[in-house]
Amino acid sequence: MTGRVSYSAAQPGLFVQVPGAYVTLVMRQVDRLAELKVTILAFHLLSRSRDYPGYVTHADLVLRSASVLGIEETECSDAIEAAVGRGVFLKIELILEGTTAVAYFANVEADLEAIERLKASGFSGGGGVAGAPNIFELYEQNIGVITPMMAEELKDAQKTYPAGWIEEAFREAVKARKQNWRYVSRILERWTAEGKVSGAHRPGAGPDDPDKYVKGRYGRIVRR
Repeated sequence: MTGRVSYSAAQPGLFVQVPGAYVTLVMRQVDRLAELKVTILAFHLLSRSRDYPGYVTHADLVLRSASVLGIEETECSDAIEAAVGRGVFLKIELILEGTTAVAYFANVEADLEAIERLKASGFSGGGGVAGAPNIFELYEQNIGVITPMMAEELKDAQKTYPAGWIEEAFREAVKARKQNWRYVSRILERWTAEGKVSGAHRPGAGPDDPDKYVKGRYGRIVRR
């Protein structure tokens, strides 16, 4: 008799993100059930990652494979290596809490540049900056509980804005006593559009020319 578990497909935030190319191009080539199971589990863990780019460590994948799938370490290792060999995941060594660990990233084109930057800078986990809080920690510390819908918005923001900007925007919100995400996101949007310091860093902005105030239409009434 086939086992059946009750669940609601309508619950928001519980879906696993799987690249469309995996379903349409790669999955048909998978002939081992263990590889398929471990791959889907890895995508599930990556979807829940609070780092950008998201990753899952080998140790965590092995542990979850045993507890969730009943797949032991050797079979799990073989399965994930097969998926890496197909180009589904990238296998990278990270320094986490002072210890070298093997981790897997989704081989998604949109994340490749960020992954390369992290590799070049000696990625240590936690949003790519050792000891710095990531956007999820900042939200929980300053605003409150993260809902599944908010988690997706925070992930998008983490992809879009520099980590330093995000931390400073939260600091500005706390100073203004407006500790809500809408206020923080508007700060980040304004810095992107106008530049973080008086528009000086916006795209295409050049050095300020003081003569622009005396050579223009109202130059006769302006004094240096």
